[in-house]
Amino acid sequence: MAGMFASQYLAYEALSDGMKAMLDGMIAVHSARRPYGPNAARAREYGPSSMQFNFSEAAHAEVEHPVVRTHAETGRKALYVNPTFALRFKDMTEEESAPLLDYLCRHAARPEFTCRFRWRPNSIAFWDNRCVQHNAINDYHGQRRVMHRVTIEGERPA
Repeated sequence: MAGMFASQYLAYEALSDGMKAMLDGMIAVHSARRPYGPNAARAREYGPSSMQFNFSEAAHAEVEHPVVRTHAETGRKALYVNPTFALRFKDMTEEESAPLLDYLCRHAARPEFTCRFRWRPNSIAFWDNRCVQHNAINDYHGQRRVMHRVTIEGERPA
């Protein structure tokens, strides 16, 4: 079993100065409707599972976050969009936003920004969701995955 982690500090720092200037101050609209809305593909994709998902209309709520956030403790800038929750840019349609969001999401997960963590019995992993993206890799088909996750509530992205 493995997980991939991508540094969003590195993703931001690798952008051109022109792209950074354009993105600084931009706002992205995020929603959980894709993964957790009542018609979410996730429910069909995973089928029976011991993991409990709460699919509901509440997932359609939208929230605005900066495309580039400044980490409250380090002061470093990090890219803050992902293909699961970022729907569009503020004051733009999803169709208008798609090319740039697609580019940024692909850029954010480039191999040179990532590392792969291989889970072993009794492994512990810590990461900071303010500056790292995480992707669980389903490389354990046919085996039960037992995991305990603790999430600490943080500040609103700025």
